Amino acid sequence: MDWVGDESRGQRSRFVTSPGKQELEVEVEVKELEGGQVELQVRVPPEPVGKARNEVLKGFGRRANIPGFRKGKAPRSVLERFVDQDALRQEIIDSLLETACGAAVEKAGVEALDRARVRETTLAEDGALTFLATLTLRPTIELDEYTGLEVTRRVSPVTEAQVEGELERLRARRSEFQELPEDGVVEKGDLAIVDYDMSVDGEKQDDASTEGYPLEVGADQLFPEMNEALPGAKVGEVREFEIAYPEDHSEESLRGKTAQFMVTVREARRRQLPELNDEFAKQVSDLETMEALRERVRESLEAIGKAMAEDDVRTQLVRQVTEGATLDVPEALVGREVDRRMEEIEGELERRGMTLRRHLETRQMSFEDWRADIEAEARAAARRALVLDEIGEREKIEVTDEEVHEEMHRRAEAEGLKEEDIHERYSDSQELNRLVTRLYHWKIVQFVLDKATVTEEVVEPEAEGAEEGATPEVEATETEETEGMAEG
Repeated sequence: MDWVGDESRGQRSRFVTSPGKQELEVEVEVKELEGGQVELQVRVPPEPVGKARNEVLKGFGRRANIPGFRKGKAPRSVLERFVDQDALRQEIIDSLLETACGAAVEKAGVEALDRARVRETTLAEDGALTFLATLTLRPTIELDEYTGLEVTRRVSPVTEAQVEGELERLRARRSEFQELPEDGVVEKGDLAIVDYDMSVDGEKQDDASTEGYPLEVGADQLFPEMNEALPGAKVGEVREFEIAYPEDHSEESLRGKTAQFMVTVREARRRQLPELNDEFAKQVSDLETMEALRERVRESLEAIGKAMAEDDVRTQLVRQVTEGATLDVPEALVGREVDRRMEEIEGELERRGMTLRRHLETRQMSFEDWRADIEAEARAAARRALVLDEIGEREKIEVTDEEVHEEMHRRAEAEGLKEEDIHERYSDSQELNRLVTRLYHWKIVQFVLDKATVTEEVVEPEAEGAEEGATPEVEATETEETEGMAEG
């Protein structure tokens, strides 16, 4: 589910523990900004800055090799001339900044959702340190009742059609593609490699023409028209089709235009499916018979169905507590989450060799509409996270070191990784914060679930094919635990 994702970064994750704060006197002026933010104008007086300077110089002295002096024995006056002044200033600032930020936030009496974003750090002529710190404020949140809620767990029996569908998916994953016979023609379901040229108003569009484009005929989403143009073609044959673009198309140069496509079939292969027999069962599992494989698939589907039903219960609870809450989601929080999601999506598209433009063309969506959808999702996700944080704060829910290590161990086992590899992944503070936040929200929802009244309802499964991809894939050798069980 999406309500405990990375949008929680920087929020209070209730992870133990933090070192005791160092006392530091600072001067603070608070300036309110738009988007639920404040700017703190902070001044650290010369005296603590001077003490920090002395400590930094001692550190330089212990490390410095100065001709004519043993290491660490150079007089202060020599050391002052020897050290790089820019490096000295930066280290003084770095040694004070975190403590100064914490002291400034405490003195200002503000409660922030994120770490301060600091700029304009300056060591003034009088020896004081000044800087500006921008923070997103935690909004006031009014909660409705979040205990004693009523929800329904909807369970659906596994049907023979679902079992057969899962076996067909396993069969498809074990299929092989073979070259078409010499006189063979392309059919739906075949794998084709094509070159295509796109022309608009008689001019070839080089940036929209491609060589070696792979597709499964009948299932291509980028050019659905190609699914209709290719059946019946032989290898080497050229087929043509047109696409008429609407007036509001996302690409301005194509609005209201009709593009001509010339497609050459370079290669074509046909899927050969294995027989569903005992030999197949041995190939895809540790089982001996097809009957045993059918039973395992059924058990896997039942386990996944139960997990999905439980996930739905938790979704219902989160929806109830979120809809019952009153708060204004800070626009700055939403904006940062939108930027993060867009960057993540574009990065994933790039890894798949697709541009954002083509992705939007496939979905027949403008950039503006796409961004608006992301903003709506980010706003809803931030709202859910804030409400869960408020419940966690009121109920004093925390995530312990032991729970974090247990979750890392579980993920290492699930992904087949070594312990040191999983610890390396979470050595990054942001990755660790995401993990902790997800565990934190999971515990909060579990608290709400423990206090709720859950009734069970048996529902008929949807008709086969009513929703594409409605039945999740399962491996024959084990039941895969859903990621949502750890991430909410």
